[in-house]
Amino acid sequence: MFALLHNEWSKLWNKKQPWIFIGILIVISIGTAFLYTAFDTLEGAGTEGDGENWEVTLELENEQYAQTIAESDDEWEREFAQDRIEENEALLAAGVDPNETNNAVFLNEMIYVGTAFITLFAVILASTIVSSEQDKGTLKHLFVRPYERWQFLVAKFITVILFAAVMLVTVTAVQYLMGTIMFGTGSFSTPVVEYGMGGVITTTVAEVFPQKIGLYFLNMLMFVVISFSISILFKSQTLAVGIGIFILFGTNILQGFAPLLQDYFWYPYVFLPHMTLQSYVVTDEFIPGVGLGFSLAVLAVYAVLFLGAATAFFQKRDLV
Repeated sequence: MFALLHNEWSKLWNKKQPWIFIGILIVISIGTAFLYTAFDTLEGAGTEGDGENWEVTLELENEQYAQTIAESDDEWEREFAQDRIEENEALLAAGVDPNETNNAVFLNEMIYVGTAFITLFAVILASTIVSSEQDKGTLKHLFVRPYERWQFLVAKFITVILFAAVMLVTVTAVQYLMGTIMFGTGSFSTPVVEYGMGGVITTTVAEVFPQKIGLYFLNMLMFVVISFSISILFKSQTLAVGIGIFILFGTNILQGFAPLLQDYFWYPYVFLPHMTLQSYVVTDEFIPGVGLGFSLAVLAVYAVLFLGAATAFFQKRDLV
């Protein structure tokens, strides 16, 4: 089995595709740091010298927002002002300076920019690693070796997961390095405020960042499972990639319909609403009565069904 995995890993890195993916991720991670700096400079324009008086600045902002709520006839504007007041109050209560930036804070705030592309690249790889060989007719040549068909699938699946892990480590390392260069060295115990559907929570980078990475990886793993299963069903790698990417972006679009569907009894048992595990970083329930444990259980069941059905199909398929 190790020989199969080594063979798949070697074949992967002999292609241009993984190197292109890694290169794109490095460029994106570097570009993110410069964009973050530009945005931070623009946002802080006219507030120089307020670094030590950030509490006073936030209190003055709250007074202005309170005035907006009292005078504005625009409901959206009043809601926006109220949200900003709550955010500022959370910062004041936690003693978090919103202008403080270091490598740990930058990494915590911007990691999801890189991971969005990691998921895309992982889906593309998972969609092609089997279908490309079926498309070229080279897959049947692997079966002259004394291994079961399912063992070849396991080796390919593990290869995709390992490459996804390499991409994640690359993005994390480059962003941390760029954060150090651009913003200086800071502590992972730096207090931060996280915003989400569950409201506002105060925490530290050391507490929240591992949660973000862990939940993201599990979320990405489910996209890989779906895409990998689809790649087994189709000989055309173009079709497999197209369906894989459609599911990736379609899932995000369908999340917008959650408020309309969450009251139906069957909705929590569908895998789609559970494909945003990162939401659990800042909330215990993103569907009433549904927590992280339930979401993981639902996704695990679907993962077994997807992989089981695809493997059973592959075992019987005529690859000649």
